[in-house]
Amino acid sequence: MTTTPLFRSARLTGHAPDRRAAPLYADLFGAARGSDRLAADLLDWSRHGVAPWTLFHAGRAVGVAGFRIGFGGEGLELSFHFLPDVAGQGLASEFVQAALDHAITTFREDHFHAEVAPDNAISIRVLEKAGFRPEPDGADPVRMRLVIRRPDRAGAPTRPALSA
Repeated sequence: MTTTPLFRSARLTGHAPDRRAAPLYADLFGAARGSDRLAADLLDWSRHGVAPWTLFHAGRAVGVAGFRIGFGGEGLELSFHFLPDVAGQGLASEFVQAALDHAITTFREDHFHAEVAPDNAISIRVLEKAGFRPEPDGADPVRMRLVIRRPDRAGAPTRPALSA
């Protein structure tokens, strides 16, 4: 992986997609799907410089999370996938908050969306805490959106208030 992190939060660092992350992708998505997913992330990174990062916590690869470029004015697609053994540590919530801040300041983006399986209540809650709201169409997967309000007079973007 690259030696310089491209993304940081309090406990996570994110590095550009790299072929050496293949075992992590296989653990997260299965062998065939993981290989396809890594190839897509590498291609997106080479074309756009935007793709999910390989996330590290305490020096260990623990997830794949970040953004994909949306088309047709949909903004950035946010995704996050963590290994099961780090569940319950608040890493997903920490990631989402820091990633949105990163996208607002680095990419100057204010429209975001995410897709979540309807039975993934934990991920839905993480996104809702960050201000995402489900579209009312009842689709499977659940499509969630967040639009950051335009900058206030001081020029800082404002996000919806976070719920506990």
